[in-house]
Amino acid sequence: MNITLKESKLQFKNPVIGQPTRAIEDNYYARRIVAIVDGEERQFRFMANELPFFATEEDMIAAVENQLNTENPSAE
Repeated sequence: MNITLKESKLQFKNPVIGQPTRAIEDNYYARRIVAIVDGEERQFRFMANELPFFATEEDMIAAVENQLNTENPSAE
């Protein structure tokens, strides 16, 4: 399985409704990753408890691999 990260976007959620959201670790909500998997562009979304705020590229690739294996466990 060949995985190349194309884009990673952090998503933040302010705990105080009506106030502007600040891009800080405490307000980290999720991460959206666009990756090219075996030549096909795919999107993945990981919540804060699945992928930490300070995730490295290796962490992101491992998370994508885990999600792909969960979706299709027989295709290894």
